[in-house]
Amino acid sequence: MSSDPPHGPAAAESNRHTEIAQAVYRSWWNVDRAAGIGSELLYTEDGVCVMPALTMTGRDEIVRGYAARQAHGPRLSRHLVSNLVTDHHDDARVTATYALTLFARNGIAPLELGSPSAICDVVDDFVRTGGDWLIRRRVLEAVFVAQENDSVLLGRK
Repeated sequence: MSSDPPHGPAAAESNRHTEIAQAVYRSWWNVDRAAGIGSELLYTEDGVCVMPALTMTGRDEIVRGYAARQAHGPRLSRHLVSNLVTDHHDDARVTATYALTLFARNGIAPLELGSPSAICDVVDDFVRTGGDWLIRRRVLEAVFVAQENDSVLLGRK
């Protein structure tokens, strides 16, 4: 049994998976650490973000969507990505499917730990634009939502 790293098409697919995983993590890191400021730059110009209570189309709407959330005051969130699977359509298109566990509350750290606010299934369609992988379409589907969830994006208050 060889322990050599993959090469050829297998190596390219492995590299794309790693790049896409980093793009997914970076997008949620931005929401958690920068309140979504600059998040629009991780989407294509006409990118779409579909959430249960809100759909944002294009970078300008994404900016306005995160600005509206910021207007409600300090919020602490952690979006935890798991079970990430990628489907490589070609060299310029990849779909990432994963579970997202959200812990979020209004306020400033440290906050009391409770149950997750929500668990969502997410599908991200990425396209290669120049040297970057950008989100063309992100769809979040709420699977579990806590009774006390206050997320304006998930639609339950």
